[in-house]
Amino acid sequence: MLSKRSWVYIGLVIFMGFFQAAPALGQKKLMDKLIHKFLSNEKDTVKKNTFFPFPVASLSPETGLEYGVAALYSFYLDRLDTITRVSTVNIMLTHTTHNQSKAKIVSDIWSKENKYHYSSELRYWDFPYGFYGIGANTHKVDKEYINEKKIRLTFAADKLIAANYYVGLQTGFEYFKNEGTDPDGIYSSRSYYGKGGGKRIYLGLRQTYDTRDKVTYTGNGLYGSLQANYTPDFFKGEQYKGWNLAFDGRYFRSLNDQVILAFNGVYQGIYGSNVPFYLLSQLGGENSMRGYYQGRFRDNNMAALQAEIKYRFIPRFAIVGFGGAGAVFGEDPLNRSNIKPNYGAGIRYFFDLNKDLTLRIDYGFGEKRPGEKRMSGFYFSMNEAF
Repeated sequence: MLSKRSWVYIGLVIFMGFFQAAPALGQKKLMDKLIHKFLSNEKDTVKKNTFFPFPVASLSPETGLEYGVAALYSFYLDRLDTITRVSTVNIMLTHTTHNQSKAKIVSDIWSKENKYHYSSELRYWDFPYGFYGIGANTHKVDKEYINEKKIRLTFAADKLIAANYYVGLQTGFEYFKNEGTDPDGIYSSRSYYGKGGGKRIYLGLRQTYDTRDKVTYTGNGLYGSLQANYTPDFFKGEQYKGWNLAFDGRYFRSLNDQVILAFNGVYQGIYGSNVPFYLLSQLGGENSMRGYYQGRFRDNNMAALQAEIKYRFIPRFAIVGFGGAGAVFGEDPLNRSNIKPNYGAGIRYFFDLNKDLTLRIDYGFGEKRPGEKRMSGFYFSMNEAF
């Protein structure tokens, strides 16, 4: 029986062989169409459904070669209505040569005239992550990898009840199973509530104010979302019971046809007598405070402010500069010394000019802690950070 590594090599050979044989198979017209579709500056006159798949790959010591596919399906529930926003379904599947897997399906659906908004997420995760401890002053030397299995299923529905104002309900289920990799490590040798994992079902309310001209590459408008979720005591053992609160505010302003200023403020807080470490708010990631490994700093609360300036120099491409500041903190008030900066730049490729759907490449930098290299991160994703 062939190993997974052998299947990877076979796939690469087939992939290369296809393109070598393409001229003999009469693929020139197809290539011309693809070049026109993804590189021309022309817009279609009809609202079309689009499906855009692309391969993804990365390499790291803890995972080996990670490979897979991502895809974005975009559509309108009403093609004749001029104000209905674009709906999207985002899919990603990856596997590694160390037999680790990630999968997600994320949807964002807008009804006719945007009277209803539905969102959902289905995520499976069997993957290691670095755990450094809890708080704003963790150390790289304490890093221990945790093998985590995670399942997340969420659903939310919002109804427009006044001009630009939505009220909705949301629910979700989360399952975590964690295992340390070093008996003497910071995770394995210490006691943390819910150390082996846990599960929860939560119910919540949300309200949103949204005047954005577009939900993809926004040029002008204001967005504010406030969510409150309650997790009851459904399960036995070291399970979480309590509230969590999340706020996401955004402001966009077009300076001219090519330049956009964007601002974003976020807050996440979790409240309860016993909060498992895996539910603590985390700083960093591909959308907020880029440059910080998500989970390097975690605590009961996280707050961040960030800004972007975007210059779309031609219809298909834009360059972006960003910066911000954020912090995690516990039950005590935020200490200014724990506030951390970030900055970076990126490029956007618009693979759908009608809907302004983008592929995003960013490189961000964080703080330089004593005795450590400056924190940084590379991000490749679909759609904007905020």
